[in-house]
Amino acid sequence: MNELIVRIAGTAGQGVISSGDIFSLAAARSGYYVTTYRSFPSEIRGEGQCAFQLRISQEKTHTVGHFSDVLVAFNQKAVDVNVKHLKSGGILLVDSDEVSELSDESFTEIIKYYVPITTIAKEVASAKAKNMVSIGLIAGLISQIPMREQFKNDIRRRYAKYSEEVIESNIKAFEAGYEYASSKLERHDNLNNISMSKSGEKLIMSGNEAIALGALVAGCRFYSGYPITPATEIMEWLARELPKVGGVMLQCEDEIASVTAAIGASYGGTKAMTATSGPGFSLMSEAIGLATMAEIPLVVVDVQRGGPSTGLPTKSEQSDLNMAIYGTHGEGPKIVLAPMDVQDCFIQTINAFNYAEQYQVPVILLSDAAVGQRRECVDLINFDSLKIVNRLKHDRTKDAGLYVRYKNTKSGISPIATPGDEGGAYVATGLEHTELCNPTSDPEIRKMMVEKRFRKLETATHEFISAKKYGPDDAKIGIISWGSTTGAVLEAVDMAKDSGYKIQALYPRTLYPLPQEWLQDFLADKEIVIVVEHNYTAQLLHTLVYRCNSINRDIKFFEILKYDGSILSAREVYDRIDKIIRQQSLRYTFSNDTTEHQYKF
Repeated sequence: MNELIVRIAGTAGQGVISSGDIFSLAAARSGYYVTTYRSFPSEIRGEGQCAFQLRISQEKTHTVGHFSDVLVAFNQKAVDVNVKHLKSGGILLVDSDEVSELSDESFTEIIKYYVPITTIAKEVASAKAKNMVSIGLIAGLISQIPMREQFKNDIRRRYAKYSEEVIESNIKAFEAGYEYASSKLERHDNLNNISMSKSGEKLIMSGNEAIALGALVAGCRFYSGYPITPATEIMEWLARELPKVGGVMLQCEDEIASVTAAIGASYGGTKAMTATSGPGFSLMSEAIGLATMAEIPLVVVDVQRGGPSTGLPTKSEQSDLNMAIYGTHGEGPKIVLAPMDVQDCFIQTINAFNYAEQYQVPVILLSDAAVGQRRECVDLINFDSLKIVNRLKHDRTKDAGLYVRYKNTKSGISPIATPGDEGGAYVATGLEHTELCNPTSDPEIRKMMVEKRFRKLETATHEFISAKKYGPDDAKIGIISWGSTTGAVLEAVDMAKDSGYKIQALYPRTLYPLPQEWLQDFLADKEIVIVVEHNYTAQLLHTLVYRCNSINRDIKFFEILKYDGSILSAREVYDRIDKIIRQQSLRYTFSNDTTEHQYKF
């Protein structure tokens, strides 16, 4: 056994998330790969349920797994909601102070431990320390993985801003749990057989932190934002780090001010970014159109959550794709990217800045709560290997005479001046304009300028638009994902291989413009194509079918959709793939059949 999956569950305010964070940090700093997932309500305290799942392994994984080896439940509802996630033969640790004894008939295939977690916490600290007792219990059960001292070090780091008394009380609670497990809980082979070697030095960070770091490395020196779940961590990280490199973080009064401040900073020659979630992204749409018309580089991060309106502030969804592509009024070029995991958040943020600077367009980075708030180990980054692109600047020594800001070039890209550049004065305007920035409604000039702006996307399509494939090229079954669903899909493809299915996966690096040539090549010999998304309306699937209508043969398309706020697991994706292959009567064919069957959760 070379991995361990642990799930901790309770109500808001019981320290579920903090205990999971400490556990994941201790495992990562001990040399193991860690992938985490957190689920919590919008209420700070109350009856809302929290859960934290982490997967510790020797090798990098794409997801947090499906079934856990150990489940710690702080109350009865935590048992009721989460026991379905515990594997057969797994260990259930319940707080006997909060949970009455469970009937053996209901839990015959799991190992149950009744531990007075609250009582132990009160004896050495206070009831608030029950989360520290719980991670001590788990650490005691898996003592084959030597992390005891690392746990205590990370407890100190976590509570460093508090008094020494608070720190020591939490360490005592951890030690009490550890000693209880070591002396009073029976050992079982499913944990005793864990054999894991350390996998070397690495970083652990959340997707939001990786986005912030990517922005810093890309050269971002101005960030403006307004706090919103689940994107606020980006602003908090940059508030600490930007001033260290001479940058500025501006907290604005709302999202409209945030995006326009970023546009103003970029107009002034500084790489700039803002980040938000769905409600704020809606407010930004008009200003994004301004950046498009004025051809000002801009990066906007949308950490998606369940909508519409306030929706599900702390839950994940992939329902903003259509808005990212089509959200502004009128028509104009923009680029839409989606990171698949934490490391990809870093890489795609650098790409976002490179593309914004190179093509002078808004770039939308579509993250979501699932990838933005999860923590994951990433290998050490070689910053020297990264390519950083800066905008094509006006050079008076090469362009003597009158500065033509919006020159109608072959690529669509024209040199941009910074205010104060000698001979580089121009007016950046949201009005349609001539090459010399003068407002106009002349039909011929309008046509020329629309085509000039869109020509930048044609240039981009030839220079960087791409996708990645996984699995055998001769597979007749294809599966397409984007963003945070990709990890579950990749693991599901491996599971399908073990069952004798030959499946190839494709995940676009850019969602707009779509990687047309990659898609044509991928779809060329496929008979069945499954598209996996966290939304109700299959937004990517319908975009794909519209964009790839030149394929002159029938392909059976299927949807796997989930929109209840929880994330897809590889097991869920595989089970649906298996049913689709076995029951192809559930299909619909876009090319010649108007019947639609949605395979939803």
